[in-house]
Amino acid sequence: MPSPKLRVAICGGGIGGLALALVLHKFSKQDIQVDLYESKNGFSEFGAGITIWKRTWHILKLLGLEGSIGQIAVHPPVDAPKPGFAFRLSDSGEATENFYRIIAPFGSITVHRADMAKILVDKLPEGFRSHFSKRLVHYTENDRNIVTMTFADGTTAEADILIGADGVKSFTREKMYRDLAKAAEKNGDIAKAKQLEDFILPSWTGTYAYRSLVETEKLLKAQPGHQAATTPLMYLGKGRHIVSYPISRGKLINLIGFVSHPEKEGTKLEGPAVIDVPREEMISPYAGFETEARQLMECVESSSRWGISHIRGLPQYVSGRVALLGDSAHAMTTNIGAGAGQAIEDAYILGLILSEDVVNSSNLSAALKVYDSIRRPIGNAFVERSRSMGLAYEFNHIPEPAQKAGVEPSSPEGLKYLADFIFETWTANWRELPDKDWNEAQQLIQEHLSPR
Repeated sequence: MPSPKLRVAICGGGIGGLALALVLHKFSKQDIQVDLYESKNGFSEFGAGITIWKRTWHILKLLGLEGSIGQIAVHPPVDAPKPGFAFRLSDSGEATENFYRIIAPFGSITVHRADMAKILVDKLPEGFRSHFSKRLVHYTENDRNIVTMTFADGTTAEADILIGADGVKSFTREKMYRDLAKAAEKNGDIAKAKQLEDFILPSWTGTYAYRSLVETEKLLKAQPGHQAATTPLMYLGKGRHIVSYPISRGKLINLIGFVSHPEKEGTKLEGPAVIDVPREEMISPYAGFETEARQLMECVESSSRWGISHIRGLPQYVSGRVALLGDSAHAMTTNIGAGAGQAIEDAYILGLILSEDVVNSSNLSAALKVYDSIRRPIGNAFVERSRSMGLAYEFNHIPEPAQKAGVEPSSPEGLKYLADFIFETWTANWRELPDKDWNEAQQLIQEHLSPR
């Protein structure tokens, strides 16, 4: 049996890793062998909800997934402006009204993360090679341009290229940046080595997210007509806010309560990143919120607390024949609903690059530099957008126009400035399509990889 032209190893079977496998299957005309290594004993997803915007939807359509994903969306997407999240100032304790409703292409398409992952798994091609209980613990690149991976069970595997889609705690990133820091130190650049060491592990944002799923039927039985049953909502307050939106065709409400300590950003997260907590711990921070928000919180039966970490300004997504994808490269807060979408965009651009006829085992490093130059500025920018948006929701960041006007942030005028800031920040999710990025990537491929 002839050897494949290209052997691609994907470490991580989440949304990003699965999407990359599907992009390679859809677009590659050459012989590419794809092996996906998942640390758990099967495909599964943490978290509950995903928001899909126009940029992501465009890629899903190209993959032929619009029918399947449209069926699990609360509101099937329509290529027309639709209302998305509604925003309320909720920490005064008094009843209030929605002060803003964002209007965007498709509005907010919300789906259950596990439902979407199942669709991606079901679409994997026949004969696709998946390997479970394979936690990466080491990799090396040799002078024959082969990446050798070692897993926790003692087994090894080889590939021409390794894609680390292994999440915010990515071992691939950890190993890559330890090696980069050691190389800088060996070259006598101690300052650069210390800078690179800062990216080995993600940094805590200072925010905890309390997650729960609420049965819509339970909410409506207790509070008939509650708008959270049908409307994506954000209840804002100083230092904390609540996000809710329907998922699973409206049967469930994804509910997240955020509590932030901005002064702790960048410090070490104490204790586990994810832990189950009593429902009272999730509910109590919002005792002073308006009735509508408290009614929703009262429906919580169980909850978990997540320490939210991110990776700001990663200086490179690739090193040699190893590349980072998704949260391993640009883990971000959830504040503009872009994390899953950005992982899918990584998969789209990287998959298309690797599918190009001109790309082969001899020029993979150059091909990965194209991926890095296109995706890194975008991914890193989304991290910053999401960070500033979260601070603004909790009135720890005041938009510049509001500062210049000298208005109280929570006043009616201040909320108008906040609404403008929300819209401008969120437009990155739909303002342009990723085809523009692919066109730029093709130009770079032609300049640096095509035969002269």
